[in-house]
Amino acid sequence: MKALLSILISLALFTSGEKIREIEYNGTPVKTTFNIPSELYGKYTGRKTGYLQLNDDGTGTYNYDVFGFAPESCKKGAIQMEWGFLLDENNEIVKFQREYGLSYPILMKSTGDTQFQGCRTPVMLDFILVKKDGTVAVSSSDDWIKKVETEN
Repeated sequence: MKALLSILISLALFTSGEKIREIEYNGTPVKTTFNIPSELYGKYTGRKTGYLQLNDDGTGTYNYDVFGFAPESCKKGAIQMEWGFLLDENNEIVKFQREYGLSYPILMKSTGDTQFQGCRTPVMLDFILVKKDGTVAVSSSDDWIKKVETEN
């Protein structure tokens, strides 16, 4: 619970100023930010080889556990990307209250030849989940989590 409170306070403080960019999603420009609390940057991993890496410069890597069905022309591998948490009209990070905690929509835009959903879409909407127990996870994977560092 202490970790969740720390993240919430940080989100309120970190959304002003720089690190704002638009990412086009379904034909509409969406204002996003990669100015987020440091606890949310880093690598989200699970039991297999897949992972999500969010760098503090707004770049990252999305590597599927299982790539799925894709055309032969699709180079299977890690997706290099730019990402951003959605902002509302007041430049505050969009979040949804859920039974387990909070859900933050994040747009991820491929910057290379390999794209999301079997090279069918250059931009994917996902969610970073901040649970009441302090766990931070990625909704598109059943087990990708990031350990939140706590102060002693």
